[in-house]
Amino acid sequence: MTPSGIPPPLPLAGVRVLELTRFAAGPWAASLLADLGADVIKIEGPDGDGSRYFDDVFGYGMSSYFVGLNRSKRSVVLDLKTVAGRSALLRMVAVSDVLLENFKPGWMGEQGLGPEVLSEANPRLIHCTLTPFGAEGPMTGLAAMDIIAQAAGGVMALTGPTDGDPVKVGAPIADFTASFLMVIAVLTGLYRRQTTLQGAMLTTSLLGGQIALLPNVLAGFHVTGHPAGAYGSGHPQLVPYQAFHASDGLVVIGCLTEEHWRRLCRILGRPELIDDPQFVRNIDRVRNRDRLVPLIEEAIGLRTRDSCVEELNAAGVPAGPVNLLDDVITSPQVAANGYVRSLGRLGPDHAEVMIVCNPIGIEGCELRPPEVAPDLGRHTAEVLAEFGFDANEIDALT
Repeated sequence: MTPSGIPPPLPLAGVRVLELTRFAAGPWAASLLADLGADVIKIEGPDGDGSRYFDDVFGYGMSSYFVGLNRSKRSVVLDLKTVAGRSALLRMVAVSDVLLENFKPGWMGEQGLGPEVLSEANPRLIHCTLTPFGAEGPMTGLAAMDIIAQAAGGVMALTGPTDGDPVKVGAPIADFTASFLMVIAVLTGLYRRQTTLQGAMLTTSLLGGQIALLPNVLAGFHVTGHPAGAYGSGHPQLVPYQAFHASDGLVVIGCLTEEHWRRLCRILGRPELIDDPQFVRNIDRVRNRDRLVPLIEEAIGLRTRDSCVEELNAAGVPAGPVNLLDDVITSPQVAANGYVRSLGRLGPDHAEVMIVCNPIGIEGCELRPPEVAPDLGRHTAEVLAEFGFDANEIDALT
């Protein structure tokens, strides 16, 4: 709170973002910016963002995928394949702060909306573009989505059972890692603009985000060649650090220090393992994981999931249950921090809209209350009027 008791403005209050992205990474980045106070205007073609039609949970054109990723925005329809649509966009660019786009590399330039044109329209514009594989190289220009980026970046090869094929991470980690990178890029550009008074062209990629997830394994792999594959729920460099079967569910345990390991042995009733030469140091336990893991699993299997987690946490050993989504959305811990919330009911069947909230906390300031994702073109007339379009121009465009 300010001294007057009035909540301070959100960090991005007054920042106008034009979002031209589709599907996942860009839309989620834009929603996170909206949470921080930005006015996000989602510009869609006449058919709308393709993710609107992945399912019909909330009615056709408002899929659960779209609703989950596109909160707190206003939707404007512009056909950028027409002269009028491109002209309208440039008028909006001239008085906006940020533009996000994830079109195929070169597509914007083909429409006469390349970086130099956008910069000419607004030298202070922060232009952030997301590509699948980066701005340079032999794969630039190829289409890709989350699963292809996970595969290309090596993350998929590190995921899955030790004796099976690689599998993708359950959540679209390539998309959403790129979302966070886009937010970082935009915030960096806005901060830099405060001193240079100039805009910036910023880039990131799905592939780059996946490579950025590998700092703990890549340096060692370059020297040793390990890890060369997946470890299930295990870790290539730490043991024990994985899921174990309790009598009624799964428990994950992560021993980062030797003290964690010693405490675990005592809790499990196996203190003799502490001084066993095969397991004294983490490097020994990694080398002998095939002998050690069954011993830990046997001891944990005598306990229930919750009792095991409670006992280990009380002893200072990092542990937790493997939660299903039902467990997650009803978790008191999740509720206490406001990580998910309901926006009411939507669509012909009045299904409840449960969304994931922005997990950033700002002392003395609440993030913008989320609003349900917009219908296609719902705000076209309203937004164009704010940008100075008169009634005749709006009618001509719509």
